[in-house]
Amino acid sequence: MMRFEDEFHGVRRRSLLGLAVGGLMLPAFPLAAAVPDRTFRITMVLGRGESDNEYGFKDYLARHGLTVDYTIRDTGGDPARLPAIVEEIKDTRPDLVYSFGTPQTRGIVGPFDDADPRRHVTDIPVVFTFVAAPVDAKIVHDLGRPGRNVTGTIHIAPIAVQLNTILAYRPIRRLGIVYNPQERNSVLTIEGLRVEMALRGLELVEEPVPLNDRGEPVAAAVPDALARVAARGAEVLYIGPDTFIAFHNRSVVAAEALRLRLPTFSVTELIVRTDKAMLALASSAYGIGRFTAFKAAQILIDRTDPADIPVETLKRFSVIINMATVRALEYYPPIGLLNFAEIIES
Repeated sequence: MMRFEDEFHGVRRRSLLGLAVGGLMLPAFPLAAAVPDRTFRITMVLGRGESDNEYGFKDYLARHGLTVDYTIRDTGGDPARLPAIVEEIKDTRPDLVYSFGTPQTRGIVGPFDDADPRRHVTDIPVVFTFVAAPVDAKIVHDLGRPGRNVTGTIHIAPIAVQLNTILAYRPIRRLGIVYNPQERNSVLTIEGLRVEMALRGLELVEEPVPLNDRGEPVAAAVPDALARVAARGAEVLYIGPDTFIAFHNRSVVAAEALRLRLPTFSVTELIVRTDKAMLALASSAYGIGRFTAFKAAQILIDRTDPADIPVETLKRFSVIINMATVRALEYYPPIGLLNFAEIIES
């Protein structure tokens, strides 16, 4: 059985966050079986173009000697494109399907209690990534043993650890969130936040983005939703695993929050690195891609059934702080947090 080991670059420590945190996680392990002298075919189904996640996935397999012919299909966030992609997969029968995000993965494999072989991929191995809550989304029965042709990786820290990070930065009473009510990831995150916030005696200030007559979130309404969160007394804006907010509208969200002098916390790294959100607790997208590839290699090389491969997340997360935003807001972190955070100066 192949093993995945984290090579942790930086100081190892247990922190007040409840998890070890630090820099980039790099996998290293011996292959359990010889790599076949053949070309594997992998169809990658994306929702927002190629990213560090996919680069990490490809790099991992290449570095471990696998020759792969990739077919890239991108929904562009439009679920109406998935049926044709599923039909193509069923016709071409690749060795493996890589799926990015909850909407793509659910569309490909279907819910575990209602998968239809005529409409879903049920007999080809699928590995997913950037799915925040695969059990709640009914992608797998159980994280420890998926029980079907699907396994993968989770990219975010538990909600309790996220809140520990926010409160370690500075105590607050109200946490705000603007979200797309049409994204299942976002709805599940809201439900989890409500429970955890109530346990701590804190208030969650929620603002769903209005929908148009086609049931789609209105991008032009995002600034007003952010203004309402600020007006209702939110002390920090929570940016969850919401593709509409954290990816498609990330520049507007980060800039508008800064204009409103509203500190931001994200569960993914991109909006902090590229758009000046303030704080993140995140796994490296590149590292998550490599971890996902490790699971793919178990299927392709070890011939392990995905039904028996656990769905996991990396065990360490990085605290990432954008100091340019910190200075603009004059919202400084404690020295203890700076001791192990990754600092961005841009």
